[in-house]
Amino acid sequence: MNYDLIALDLDGTALSSNNEVQNSTIEAVRWARGRGVRVVVSTGRICGEAAEFSCKMGADDFIVASGGATLGTAADRRCYTRLSMPWEPSVRAAAILERVGLTTMAYLDGEIFVTPYSDFAFTQYKTNEGFLNSKVVVDSVAEAVATRHLPVDKLFCRSKNTMLLQNARGLLEGIEGIRVMSSAEDNLEVVAPYADKGTALGMLCMQLGTSLERAIAIGDSENDLEMLAAVGMPVAMGNADPRVKGIARYITADNNHGGVAQAIYHLLGKD
Repeated sequence: MNYDLIALDLDGTALSSNNEVQNSTIEAVRWARGRGVRVVVSTGRICGEAAEFSCKMGADDFIVASGGATLGTAADRRCYTRLSMPWEPSVRAAAILERVGLTTMAYLDGEIFVTPYSDFAFTQYKTNEGFLNSKVVVDSVAEAVATRHLPVDKLFCRSKNTMLLQNARGLLEGIEGIRVMSSAEDNLEVVAPYADKGTALGMLCMQLGTSLERAIAIGDSENDLEMLAAVGMPVAMGNADPRVKGIARYITADNNHGGVAQAIYHLLGKD
């Protein structure tokens, strides 16, 4: 099978455990693009962050971001297509996350809304330019979204307290008009029911004149499931969630040992 496009998740996939793009990934992306294969980032991160890492690895300009809620380009670090949540459910979801005390971000086009408390928590580990240039500090995310009637692309919260996350997920799943998923054991993501990486990647393939059947997708977590199920060649990282490995046609090395490069070379037939 000849492939036209490779979609790369970031966290746990194209990024190592210390949030770096490995040299092996950069070299493999360059090699693949030299063979005429498009390589695009498909991530839960906002467009600005996705663009930063896309440029570092030398990928194509197009980006699937916010867990499939947006399509954008690395060149202008903005979204040109948004699959935002309905306003009322997004306000209710943000209010729940704030009420239970989770550090929370709201993705709104090219901006990230955070409270001062959440800003302090997230900046302990998110120091990349894409995040710092996108964040807007507000007293309350739920209140800011409610009073300004802003369309929210994604809500993201993080905690090391698994019981707190489970409790919050149970409350969120009682709200109609949203979908709850996760990209790691320590977080929750909230998007529109019709927004996922598979849907967004399908839209991008149509724009580029190809099909999902001629695409490779590489991922590791729950928010990659729809994308992997949609493409012709689903690839799971060695560190992937068992559910991801269960639908993969190829399992590569983990994100700290050149898994992305191994998969690219193997599937595109490099000796």
